[in-house]
Amino acid sequence: MDSRTARNIMRPAEVISLKPDMSLDKVSDHLSKLHLPGAPVTDQNGALIGYVSEYDCLQQLMQSSYYCDNASLVEDVMSTKLIFSKPDIAVIDLASLMNNNKVNVMPIVEGNKLIGAVSRGDVMRELVSDMEACKVPV
Repeated sequence: MDSRTARNIMRPAEVISLKPDMSLDKVSDHLSKLHLPGAPVTDQNGALIGYVSEYDCLQQLMQSSYYCDNASLVEDVMSTKLIFSKPDIAVIDLASLMNNNKVNVMPIVEGNKLIGAVSRGDVMRELVSDMEACKVPV
């Protein structure tokens, strides 16, 4: 295992983060394009303030669909109980942290600002790559 960290494999905050005033239909489109089950939410200064998952959105979208109402926003459904990591955590330690906390997408915070996020898929690809590097040619 090399010394790769979350910083090496994270997706940048500018690409991944959501804003509290986004509509849930835009969130759904955003998550779908990124192939992610959720994303961190930031304020106007880039500070991490929440997290929205597909699960969080689903109930509200079902209600909106039934009542033909599209008024729900990220701030209405986001979770504010946050688990996040620092950018210099080793990938293997990040994998353990994500697994122990059942986190699908880990926000990466430096200071008080979101700088990126890492998905379970990102971590899995890195670990598989490390395993392949360990294989001895036959």
